[in-house]
Amino acid sequence: MLLTNRTGVKNTRDLLRAFGGLNETYGCTEAEYSGGMNFSARDFPALSTRLPRRRLQELAGLNGMYHLNGLLTVCGQDLVYTPDEAPAQPVTVKNAVADSRKTMVGIGTKILIFPDKVAFDTADGSAAPLGAAWEAGSLSVSFAPCDASGNTYEVKDKGTKEPEHPQDGQLFLKLNEPDKPYSAENTLEVYSEASGNWTVIPLDYCLVTAEGIGAEFRVWDTVTLTGTGAEQAGQWAGLDGDRIVYGVTETTLRLRADPGGEHFYGRLVHNGSSAVWVSMDGTQREEYFPAEGVKAERRVPDLEYLTECDNRVWGCSSSENVIYACKLGDPTNWFSYRGIAADSYAVTVGSDGPFTGAATCMGYALFFKENTLHKLYGSKPSDFQLSSLRCRGVARNAARSLCVLNETLYYLSPDGVMAWDGSIPAKVSAALDAGRLANVKQAVGGALDGRYYLHVSRENEVRLLVYDTERGLWHEEDVCSFEMASTGGQLYLWDGRALWAADPSRETAGQRSEGMEQGVEFALTTGDLGLDSPEERYLSRLTLRLDAACRSRVTVEVSYDGGSWENAAALTVEGPRRNCDLHLVPRRCASLRLRLWGYGQITLRSLAKTFSGAKGNWMELEG
Repeated sequence: MLLTNRTGVKNTRDLLRAFGGLNETYGCTEAEYSGGMNFSARDFPALSTRLPRRRLQELAGLNGMYHLNGLLTVCGQDLVYTPDEAPAQPVTVKNAVADSRKTMVGIGTKILIFPDKVAFDTADGSAAPLGAAWEAGSLSVSFAPCDASGNTYEVKDKGTKEPEHPQDGQLFLKLNEPDKPYSAENTLEVYSEASGNWTVIPLDYCLVTAEGIGAEFRVWDTVTLTGTGAEQAGQWAGLDGDRIVYGVTETTLRLRADPGGEHFYGRLVHNGSSAVWVSMDGTQREEYFPAEGVKAERRVPDLEYLTECDNRVWGCSSSENVIYACKLGDPTNWFSYRGIAADSYAVTVGSDGPFTGAATCMGYALFFKENTLHKLYGSKPSDFQLSSLRCRGVARNAARSLCVLNETLYYLSPDGVMAWDGSIPAKVSAALDAGRLANVKQAVGGALDGRYYLHVSRENEVRLLVYDTERGLWHEEDVCSFEMASTGGQLYLWDGRALWAADPSRETAGQRSEGMEQGVEFALTTGDLGLDSPEERYLSRLTLRLDAACRSRVTVEVSYDGGSWENAAALTVEGPRRNCDLHLVPRRCASLRLRLWGYGQITLRSLAKTFSGAKGNWMELEG
């Protein structure tokens, strides 16, 4: 008989102290969790529940919010602005906009609100339209050539040769084309007794006179004129169209207009149904019947996606392939082309598909389609350059997922969540289920303390995902984020009924408990435990070390080898902060998963795993 003695396998202990985040893929490890709610990496390497939020106020019918020196909320048709300065009182502007979803962008002290094309000034709390329009209706409108000072002239004498004995200041219409006495080819002259010479008076402007026509316009505005009837009357062939305003009063506009037409030297008076032209010397009169009345408008394009870059507002729309930029520092003028560095700008792109979003990052104005990124850069219109990159762009309905965080732009693409740092977009959502990020109805982004918040709405599912950009970890929180606004030091969220602050300690009343969540409901399901142990060992004991920051309740359930969930342990903590250990003795299995759920505020510090030998010493007899 031969006695063989094999050395027994000793008990060993592994300590897991660095926890990962959410991993919805097949490769979820024991340090990660495959599903969960309201955990965060704020105490990494430990795993903590998220911070309790503070309920700030009831808010119904929110159509959008934006932060610029304070928080602007659009509720129904009203604007409510709450300045950051503590003593300042909220400002309300009633019936300022239509009751619809808004897109907003800030420039200077103003917040632009589209599609209403309204600017809210945070400095004085006023709201004003970006565009302006005036319509003559039954009012009388006159058009007359004028000089750079806005002076119009009447002349008595005309001919091919100047008078021999003129008086000082005498006007004379010199006819270079005698058969067309009022043509722009002729010249208006004035005599100076001091010099003894006749001087040509340049009439490079048009003076438009009507009651109230200048009330809504300013010098250097670009005004679009229609219905003047000037071309029909033979006066300024191209007067209708975009014109720069060089002078304005309550009743006049002085516009730049090159001389032209056979009836240039005269005055055209538009009376609604008809237009009467009278020559400069009053000897000739003709009547015309324009098809429409006179209108003057400072136009603003219809834009869906907006961003601010280098003191210009840039925008685009899914309905056309054009990118627009406003005049430098002036979001009321989008069609100002004077040949200077402050001009407006527009460019047509050749890529297919509609635009899906716009943002600014790394000094570039960026415009996205689902499969294209257009990058605009330069300091003035004459050297603006557009480059295009075929890549994973912004998904449809995900324009508001665009968010700049730590010099990186994050957004939702058709393939998942992307990060762009100036080169090629890189996917950062490999740990998430791609199917649950596709075909979204709405996506909203926000940022706080290096964390990217992404609200995703699909047909039958709404989620709030949080990406810790410093550690590359994903988590999920309960949905409170149909609208979000980041301030740099705070994140405001709207749950459909009320406005919340993500970090209550940063609010003015941060130390008070009114409106603050006392605890949060949490849950997580771990990855499979025990897959890395050899066959001769089994998991004999689990110890979870927890910290409870307030009154908390924790329940632990176990699933063996993919089976049903069984209660394993429960813990209730009363009172202030306390350290707790939860001991579990699982039965033998190939692998197991843990599910933790409860209420309160906890931190999972470590998970200790004790492995024992699957067999004791054994003897093999050979005889």
